[in-house]
Parts: sequence; C-alpha cells; structure tokens
Amino acid sequence: MIPESIVGEVDALRRASYEVEAIEAEGWFNVVFSKYRLPPGYNKPDTTLLIKLPLSYRNGKPDMFWTEEDLRLQSGAIPRSADSIESALGKQWRRFSWHPQNWNPATDDLTTYLEFVNQRLAQAV
Repeated sequence: MIPESIVGEVDALRRASYEVEAIEAEGWFNVVFSKYRLPPGYNKPDTTLLIKLPLSYRNGKPDMFWTEEDLRLQSGAIPRSADSIESALGKQWRRFSWHPQNWNPATDDLTTYLEFVNQRLAQAV
C-alpha cells in the first residue's frame, strides 16, 4: 500500500499539472510521469519518467531515474550516464545513473527531486 505521504505528494504534483501515478511494485514505490516535458536537445519533446522510491522514503532518498528506452539526444547519441537499459513494471527503461549528493528528509520530496532530474537532463545535452 502506498503511504499517505507519497499519495499527498503525487496529488500535489497532479495539481501542478503533471500526469503522474504511484505504483507499488517490485519492492519500490514507483512514481511514473506520463508526457514528462524534456529540455531542448532531445530526440522528442517528452518522455515517460520513472522514479523509484525506496520503501524507507523519505528517510531513504530516490537514486537515479529512468525514461523511455528510445530517448536520445537530437544528434542520436545516448545521453551521458544513461547507457544502461533495465526492466521495470513490465517494460524496458533507459537508466540515468545520476545520484543526488544532498537529501534532507525533513525538507526534500518529489518536487525537489524533480528539480534534480530537470538539472541533470539539461546537463546531459
């Protein structure tokens, strides 16, 4: 069962116009964003984004994120630190192996983690 704290964060993201759902599966709380907007420089304007939250979330921080397998740079190159393909939730995903250095469970949440994701996606271009 998804904890109320995660349900509340997902609901807040929906109110901020994200298409997002939380799925408990494979030992994670999986947060899946549909049509997640990408910065310029990629081969498409949006992707499906997967964030895996550990069962200990918020004390345990999110680490890495996943996109649709076919995501590449406009040049056709694979983004930096995104050369692994992994299975999750019955499909293949491109793993972005980037790890946040700072995480404060008292103040950080899915919104602050999305800021990290956005910064990293912009840096990969």
